[in-house]
Amino acid sequence: MPVSDLKAGDSRQESVVVAKEHFASGIVPGTPDVFSTPALGALVERAAALWLQEHLEPGQMTVGAQIVINHTAATPAGLTVTATVSIEAVEGRKVDFLWVATDGVDAVGNGTHRRFVVDEVRFEQGVAGKRKYLSPQYPACPGGSSSA
Repeated sequence: MPVSDLKAGDSRQESVVVAKEHFASGIVPGTPDVFSTPALGALVERAAALWLQEHLEPGQMTVGAQIVINHTAATPAGLTVTATVSIEAVEGRKVDFLWVATDGVDAVGNGTHRRFVVDEVRFEQGVAGKRKYLSPQYPACPGGSSSA
């Protein structure tokens, strides 16, 4: 089923057990050892992106364009955070989601997320074109490629 066949109200879940690598304290020293807002955003993006991957044509991928995160409760290590992403609208290449997250005790967040379906080759060509602007001091991003 192509992305265009997804309907408003369709939903999907993704979960993660909170561990040290998700802590706010790993991002900002002096903050608590709890599930961070960036980790919550990453969980939402993962849920939406993995779901859409199942509906893409060969040569397509999705990219995140917007995420609104209302992080409403703290979650300690060991609890499982589950994000439920629901299709709000599909308009051409644009897919809008509503999302909520819980940790089995509290609702921990909600918001919106937007992804676009893009041509993988064209996207990679655009990124490669930017590599010529890399400073010799910073030849490539960590985990990235320095080839143009």
